[in-house]
Amino acid sequence: MRTFKLIAGLAAIVIIVTLLLANTCMFVVHERDQVVVTRLNKPVHVIVGDRPAEQFEKLKGEILQSARRTGEGADKLRISMGAGLYFKAPFTDTVERFPDVLMTYDVEEEAVVLADKKTLVVDNFARWKIENPLLFRISVRTITGANGALDDVIYSAVREELGRNDLTEVIRTTNANVETGEATSAENPEALEEENTMRETISLGREKIMNAVTARANERTRSQYGISVVDVRIKRADLLPENFQAVFGRMSAERSRISRGYRSEGQKQADIIMGETDRQMQVIRANAEREAAMLRGTADAEAIRIFAEAFASNTELYSFVRSLEVIEESTPPGTEAILGANSGLFRLINAGGEIYTTN
Repeated sequence: MRTFKLIAGLAAIVIIVTLLLANTCMFVVHERDQVVVTRLNKPVHVIVGDRPAEQFEKLKGEILQSARRTGEGADKLRISMGAGLYFKAPFTDTVERFPDVLMTYDVEEEAVVLADKKTLVVDNFARWKIENPLLFRISVRTITGANGALDDVIYSAVREELGRNDLTEVIRTTNANVETGEATSAENPEALEEENTMRETISLGREKIMNAVTARANERTRSQYGISVVDVRIKRADLLPENFQAVFGRMSAERSRISRGYRSEGQKQADIIMGETDRQMQVIRANAEREAAMLRGTADAEAIRIFAEAFASNTELYSFVRSLEVIEESTPPGTEAILGANSGLFRLINAGGEIYTTN
């Protein structure tokens, strides 16, 4: 019984010692971590997160270059990739962990002078990650230190890029029509001219400007701090209060120019329509007058023919009827006349009666 207890006690001691040695000799790298293993404060092993083989080879070269530049013993430095179980020397090696996730840094708002001399208060943010954990450890060491470094670099890049562009370029992203959403970019100036002759066009726009800011900031932070700046964006951009009135005045003047352009275009179209209407009216009137003249000519010819036939059939009756018509046309209604027996008019009436009686 005593032998069994002794063996059990020794086994427990062995297990405890084994666990202690394992704890000092092994460590686990999680998917969200990157690790720098140091031996007496000198890096001996760098473990980065999973990435494509081509990117890993490029990053491996950057890590070795950082170690050579800082004298951190590049010849003995091991570089690995991926999460898992790793080994280290007990008691002398220290594991320093760094996050392998995308982080956000909210940059303090700053005043930036643009190319058109307007001052814009810009509030932007950046998304970044630790790309080179060894250089990150050497240069800034902590997330707080990284935020301080990013503050200087990003503000410098934002001020540089925005200072090269006017307010319109910084505010707008595209030349697309606001109402229709159809793109009328600088590649098609004629279409833009047809839509709105008074609108200003942009050549870059906010998106391209901020992409340039991201590229500039990433170039500096990657080489100096081992940080990859993934994206820099503007959250809010405000004018200074003293610039509000000038901008509002400009907007009002621009809208007035646009409205005048619309009115001018409308008047132009109205003149075109009125001119076309007048032309069509003159054509219709000319055609109508021509048709009327033709009808009158035909009617006159028909009347002459009828008169000629009537005159040919009974010349005396025709003369009598025409005489009555002449008397009717020349004598107002209600006229009383006294005719003598020797009057030509009496003879004409009397002759007419004879003609009528005869026939």
